Amino acid sequence: MRTRLLPLLLAALLTNTALAAETKETLKLAPYPADRPWKEVTNTSNGDQWLREQIPADQKIEAYKDILTAQSFPQQKNIEPAVFLKSLFRQVGAACEQARVNGPKEQVEGGYPVAYAQVYCSKQKGAEFGVNMLFKVIKGADALYVVQREFRVPPSQTAGVTSFTKDQMEQMMALMQNMSIADAYLVKSVYLCGRQATDTRCPSR
Repeated sequence: MRTRLLPLLLAALLTNTALAAETKETLKLAPYPADRPWKEVTNTSNGDQWLREQIPADQKIEAYKDILTAQSFPQQKNIEPAVFLKSLFRQVGAACEQARVNGPKEQVEGGYPVAYAQVYCSKQKGAEFGVNMLFKVIKGADALYVVQREFRVPPSQTAGVTSFTKDQMEQMMALMQNMSIADAYLVKSVYLCGRQATDTRCPSR
């Protein structure tokens, strides 16, 4: 059975289950950079709260190594992105043997407050792998939007320091390259369109 760290952590942050009317905002995600398009494995919604997940075309959800998750949280729309991430950091710390975080880094993009963070879990408790997570959180008028790119990595003694043998140098280089691609994707290819959007890629109103 697969154990997904992020949905479990985020569910613990919700304090109000009441859902608002249909959102007037749209979170935009460009296709994830890959030779073969990633496949959607989850698309669920309840009002304007929704969850979408994608994984590489050659992986199975039961044993994935890479996943892109996007979620909306209308209940958290008044929370600043950095405050949300700091709460999430505490949840990660409880779910991992060791954890290290970079961020949150705050800025304004396309008219909306955003925050970025990187989270490194040395070994997820109850699992045989570590997790590297990159986050982008956008505060919209109707919801808080959380986009996360997760990498499952070999467990390590120190969070953020993944150990590879000499025979695994190719895997190490691939992980470093893929982390860089993920970081650039979140910055350049994830954005919010809505009433206050200033991003030129959004439809004019």
